[in-house]
Amino acid sequence: MTELPSEVDLQAAELSGRIDGDVLTVTINRPEKRNAVTVDGYHGIKRAAMIVADEPALNFLVITGTGDAFCTGGDMGADNNPDRRWDMFTEAYDATPFETLGKIPKIVVCAINGMALGGGLVMSLYADLVIASDRARLRVPDLTRGVYEAFVAARMPQRIGTLRANHLIYGNEWIEAAEAERLGLVGKVVPHDSLAEETAALLDRVRKTGPAARTAMKREMARALPPVDVSGYWASMGTAEQIEAFTAFLEKRAPNWPPAGGREAFAASRRAGWAPTRQEREKD
Repeated sequence: MTELPSEVDLQAAELSGRIDGDVLTVTINRPEKRNAVTVDGYHGIKRAAMIVADEPALNFLVITGTGDAFCTGGDMGADNNPDRRWDMFTEAYDATPFETLGKIPKIVVCAINGMALGGGLVMSLYADLVIASDRARLRVPDLTRGVYEAFVAARMPQRIGTLRANHLIYGNEWIEAAEAERLGLVGKVVPHDSLAEETAALLDRVRKTGPAARTAMKREMARALPPVDVSGYWASMGTAEQIEAFTAFLEKRAPNWPPAGGREAFAASRRAGWAPTRQEREKD
């Protein structure tokens, strides 16, 4: 059998890939941006997933981060980087790794060492196993950015129930590690300094199961999951609402939301049926 290299080029500056035995570990290392990943970074994670899927000697993909963050989502401000290695124009609709993580026949593990929000949280929803440091914190901020996060909508209610998902998605709340475990967003919480050790121990337990049987189990469980409205997700990009949300975020102010859906004229035609005019109110 061909000997695999210990280091893997994932074609993204913020990612390191290391093979140890049957495990490819991807570490997100961009502390100055709290491990927000670029488009290259998202493609690099997909690249790692496909390497694990292809190689008979690899059974696990582990994704983790450095510092106080696991991953705070995508750094869309880096799209115009002239050193970018992926073509964001032609691959825009296939830019995220989320569904790939759920589709490969091998086991994907998120070892959440710190903050996980946006795409960081979404990756954990498509992983097979999620182990978290007791310092981990999770959040779903996408609606505050004017983004319809279809990947969250397709997985979070199934994992924790619709009502709890509603509170996290619409309420934009931070969830501490212990609460995330109680809700079912993470499978196990461990002391921060032993996260790597506990992750390795978890993989040792999984190795006692049959690889072919694991693949069949993952495939069958995936059959019960709803499809992701990817076209709707991309349709929410570039809208007036999304542009205003991102502008407000960069300018550190509250967004001035535009009227939803351009329905003002229709709503005005209906309003006469229930709302008195100013003249009618003044007459009273």
